[in-house]
Amino acid sequence: MSPVLHSAVRVLLISLALALFASHVSAQLLLQSQLQLSSEQQAQLHDLAARILKHADSAGCKKSCTILAANFTGEAGSTSTLGMQLADEVSAQLAAQANGIIQITSRHRLQQYLEKERIPSKLLEDDNAARWLATENGATVVLVGYLKVGLSEATLLVQLLDTKDFAARNADAKTRIEEASLRDIGNLGGLEPAEPFAASPKDLAGEISERLEKPETGAVPPHCAQRDPEYTDAARRVKFKGNVVLQVVFSKEGQILAAQPLKGAPFGLNQSAERAVRQWKCQPATKDGQPVAVLLPIEFTFHIF
Repeated sequence: MSPVLHSAVRVLLISLALALFASHVSAQLLLQSQLQLSSEQQAQLHDLAARILKHADSAGCKKSCTILAANFTGEAGSTSTLGMQLADEVSAQLAAQANGIIQITSRHRLQQYLEKERIPSKLLEDDNAARWLATENGATVVLVGYLKVGLSEATLLVQLLDTKDFAARNADAKTRIEEASLRDIGNLGGLEPAEPFAASPKDLAGEISERLEKPETGAVPPHCAQRDPEYTDAARRVKFKGNVVLQVVFSKEGQILAAQPLKGAPFGLNQSAERAVRQWKCQPATKDGQPVAVLLPIEFTFHIF
């Protein structure tokens, strides 16, 4: 780890604090808000699911397939409480109407995955990112959705994407787009940007029995011989550029005891960053001249020259 890590960590901590202050709605808050659909809206989503299944063969469901409904996004590229709840409802309708050939991936499984990986919804809006997400969750087809909200009506556009088209030259060739217009949306709400995970990840303090210091308490960060993470094949194929921020626990001996995403990225880059950091050789952090265990955010930047 370079000698400038101390100041870099402080800058990163300030940025993270500001991000958390302006954080999106947490998963806990989402659980408190249930989608209340009118009978007309329920009928519209039922009809939408029927049309999706009717034309599923155009996305590779000719013999058998597994469909994952990704979180629906809005005009800004982020999802919202409503976008997630509508994806839940459409997924449930698909499961209720699908024949034995078509399987529907559990939305609960997707929720658990996103809570662990903490990938911002804007990074999953891209078609290839959606295909990758589906593959990671055992699906062969992904249903993506775009929600455009007006004063009294919301238009939902959805599309099935075949995961086999990942990064293919013909990936821009679109399958059929289905549409549903939901009137009288005043009863729905939840339109603000929101993520399917809490503002902060799980507490890593349980990974070590000693007190975990942080730079703001006066601890001097460890000095490490770094190993940079490798680009994954998937990230290279789509020429992804972005950052991964890991929360890392260093023991008072300088060993890396735990690492988890604070801000994740798609295409397997979370795992690549964690593999790299776990191979670092570090001198311990210190406070008042004594070795201490610390909890630090570590940022990795991925780009292709």
